Amino acid sequence: MDLILLSVLFVFIGIVLIIIGTILKAEGIEKEEGEENKEKEEKKIKGGGIILIGPVPIVISNDKKLLKVLLIIVIVILIIYLLSYLEIF
Repeated sequence: MDLILLSVLFVFIGIVLIIIGTILKAEGIEKEEGEENKEKEEKKIKGGGIILIGPVPIVISNDKKLLKVLLIIVIVILIIYLLSYLEIF
């Protein structure tokens, strides 16, 4: 199969999955609004991310435990990057 056709197929599948996920999430939000009146429970959302610009990592998080995990992941990625740069790997 031609690589260009395969890449276009993957992009199309990705767009379809994003649309399906958005629709399912919107339906879930509508259901949660009705349940929200019944339960006044406070929920905290924890999130984080790693941005690698070349060998320079940027770590973003709103939770200290998640930040530690992300920093460990960044250290492992940088070690692999360094080993591949030195052609040891």
